[in-house]
Amino acid sequence: MQFVKFKVSFLYSYVCITGASVMALELAASRFLAPYYGTSMIVWANIIGLILLSLSLGYWIGGRWADRRPDGKLLMLISLAAGVFTSLLPLWGKLIFPLLSNGILDTSLWIILCSFFAILIVFAPPVFLLAMVSPFAIRLVSASEEQIGKTAGNLYAFSTLGSIIGTFGTAFGTIPFLGTRETIFLWSAALIAISSLGLRKSKWKWSALFLLLPVLLYLIPYDTFKQVEGKPVVWSKDTLYQFVRVTQTADGQTSLIYNEGGGVQSMRRPNDALNKNDYYDDYLMLPFLMEKPEQVLVLGSAGGTIPRLLAKYVKPIYPGLHTTGVEIDPEVIKLDSRFFGLQPEDAKLVNQDARVFLDNTEERYDIVIVDCYSQQIYIPFHLSTVEFFQTIENHLNPSGLLALNVNAVSTDSRLLQSMEKTLHQAFPFSYVVRARGDYNYILLGSLTPLKLDKLKAIEADHPLAGIRDEWPKQLTSLTPEQFANGQLLTDNRAPTEMLTDSMIFSAAGAR
Repeated sequence: MQFVKFKVSFLYSYVCITGASVMALELAASRFLAPYYGTSMIVWANIIGLILLSLSLGYWIGGRWADRRPDGKLLMLISLAAGVFTSLLPLWGKLIFPLLSNGILDTSLWIILCSFFAILIVFAPPVFLLAMVSPFAIRLVSASEEQIGKTAGNLYAFSTLGSIIGTFGTAFGTIPFLGTRETIFLWSAALIAISSLGLRKSKWKWSALFLLLPVLLYLIPYDTFKQVEGKPVVWSKDTLYQFVRVTQTADGQTSLIYNEGGGVQSMRRPNDALNKNDYYDDYLMLPFLMEKPEQVLVLGSAGGTIPRLLAKYVKPIYPGLHTTGVEIDPEVIKLDSRFFGLQPEDAKLVNQDARVFLDNTEERYDIVIVDCYSQQIYIPFHLSTVEFFQTIENHLNPSGLLALNVNAVSTDSRLLQSMEKTLHQAFPFSYVVRARGDYNYILLGSLTPLKLDKLKAIEADHPLAGIRDEWPKQLTSLTPEQFANGQLLTDNRAPTEMLTDSMIFSAAGAR
């Protein structure tokens, strides 16, 4: 039997493209899952672990097949199949993800687990097939090349070069500028194209027709995110940090939603109205706990809800109030004035990571509000530690205070108790407020005791009077007994993602 062989120069280009495709698939898998499961360490561990397992099996079986049948045509058919599998991934996701239409917080545990592993398993076949490329390519040149070591090294070098291109090109190019689906279709088309080029002299020369598959699948309407809980999506984009959408109802209520919608990051109600379900409103009490507040820092300003509400309801009483908002996602900052009514005079906005900003500023503040969430409902671990809270303490004026929101299903939540324990370690006076909303608890840290009698500065006919009356009932001082089961979070060990996931799974399992 006569086997098809290729020029080494063609194989260099071929392994470069297949190597790039593997990394593109890995990154695309993370973004594909992120809208529903986030990108916690657990999610990444599952993605990387399954991909490594697929690669290991692919290397092993690919080497055995290459020895039995060192045929270039077979190699091209393998990568062609990988390209076809890859192009089907968005279609499969469209079938699976509607099962999570209620969000990860309101979906039963078995659906979460089954759909999660179903999607992971779908990514395994193309990665398994692509892993077969390297041993196959080396076997194809081993019979005709005297310097097999050099050639094998070159093949691995070009494959690794492709992986670098796939990594940076996907992370900083195709996903933020085109989208996750488009990235998957682009690399599936590249795999089909290079495979068809290798098959052009065989009876499989018609395989180029498979290029129509990603094109046709791309043209199929993908309307999964046209609405969120019945609210029309007026803007959406895959940014460098998350999948972002803006929804708007007929009466003008606007919401900023990251990923699958498990948590609304910002909201603007018609006329910036207050609402008993909005924990943002509780932050408006903070300026009234001190004599003459001037500098407010909002870490994680998102759509600018907190700065906007401060400007409307507090600044008329304290004209000297100045707000600085820090937001890590530049695309989100652009939405503040466009959809959420934030005006230039309301706040100064800074595009930076919250902790990096604190480490590089010498400003001191009367109030620091931490409202940072990554991938729907996760508090970034580096913004939950004793060291972080101590950094904030160093940037507070003597009578200043820190406030942060924690999503928790109950006061027994180990996540909430760990945050309480950590805050109490950094601040001599610490408190918890059962805030508005279903799962919201606001933790307060201060260098001096809080005096709620200062809330009397809010007059009875003021819109904030209702919240003023709620606070004495909702605020309690933290004591060691309240967070006895909590874990002290440090820069060295802060498993906030694990604590959040275990809380969610426990709540879902109880349904």
